[in-house]
Formats: sequence, C-alpha cells, structure tokens
Amino acid sequence: MTAVKRIVESMADPVNDTLAYYISESEVPTAMAGDVPSLERTFILKVNKQLRSMTMGKNDFSQLKEMAVSQNQQILEEVKSQMPEHMKNMSQGFSREFDVDFALNLSQMIPLEPHYQSENALAYSMYINYGVTANNESEDVIVAATATFLNTSGVVLFLYSYASQDDLEWTRNASKDWAESVISSNSQPPAKSPGRGIDWDKVMEKGLVGAVVGGLFALLAGAASLFKRKKG
Repeated sequence: MTAVKRIVESMADPVNDTLAYYISESEVPTAMAGDVPSLERTFILKVNKQLRSMTMGKNDFSQLKEMAVSQNQQILEEVKSQMPEHMKNMSQGFSREFDVDFALNLSQMIPLEPHYQSENALAYSMYINYGVTANNESEDVIVAATATFLNTSGVVLFLYSYASQDDLEWTRNASKDWAESVISSNSQPPAKSPGRGIDWDKVMEKGLVGAVVGGLFALLAGAASLFKRKKG
C-alpha cells in the first residue's frame, strides 16, 4: 500500500507512536494498487511515547477519566495553542515527501461530552475542521472523530475512529465495539500503579494531539487530486 504508507509516514505524530492504521476492506484493492482510496472510515491505534513503558493502575486511570470530564475545555485550549507548530512541521514533511507546495491548517475543533465510560475506558467525540492548500488549490474538510482512552493490561492506548461529518454515530459505535473487544482479549490492569509522577493533563493533551493528527488522513485522501507526487 505504497501511497497510503507514504501519507501515514509523512504525517508522523510528534508525541505518540502509531501502532497500526486500519482502512476499510473495500478500499484494500485501491490501496494495494498503490493509489489513495477515500479513507473516509479509518481507525488508528496509538500509544504515547512516554507512557508506553509505564504501568497504570485502575486507581490512576480513574483520575484520568475524572480530569477528562472536569478539565476538558482547559486541555482543549492548550492543545489548540500547540497545533500551529505541529501543522507547520507536518506540512513541511508532506511537501518534501510528495514534492508539492503544501500547507495544512486547523480552523476549528469542537469536542463533545464523554459518551462512553467503563472501568478501563473513556470515549468522547469531536468535530475537526481542517483546511489544505496544495498547488494553489484549497479544500476544507470536516471530520467526525471518536477518541477512546483505554487501559489495557496497565498500558494506556489511544483508539481513534474517523468518518465524514455525517457519520458521528458510526465512529462511536465502532469505537465501542473495538474497545470492548480489546479489553476482553487482554488481562485486567493492576488495582494500583506501581509508581507515581504521571502528569494527567499532559496525558489528555497527547491524546487530543493524536486525534487531530489522525484525522488528517481523510483530508489528504480527499485532496489526493491536488498532490503532485514524485515519479516512482
């Protein structure tokens, strides 16, 4: 899937590692042919670069969920202040990879209240409004996204699902099924974390950054006609 792989690699998340990127089975033939499919419904699995080596107990994950509810707007504003620099760096990376005059921007991000919680999971959705300019042409896309914070055997994973703006409920339902499947396939996290020192608001920030970066793939696929790819 050469074209899809190039897009994923050029949109590297500055604070999280991408473990897997999932596309619809119906889009596999197009991707395997080296072209860019629509990528309207996708999933991304990420882990924070710092958290991946830490064990989180149920007690601390409970605090994380409480913070997500009580400080959501404050955390969102912090993330929004970071995004111009992230967008600039990703635009430069994409321009080099695809040999095109390219610029990304985030015009708006609207988070909704958490809609799904369990002992080891928290999920909430958002609408993200992106803009892209390539070769003097512009395109705007609104993406529906659901982010799920999952405590899997003591490791915090970020599960993201994306679709078009009219498919918000699909992202929620698909994310819930995915989260419950992962939880049931893994052991329970410990009751308490073995250590302390986790900055909970930073965990939330990193999760939001991952959601914004992941949503760009749908935008890039939709604007594929604007890309001037290098030969070969």
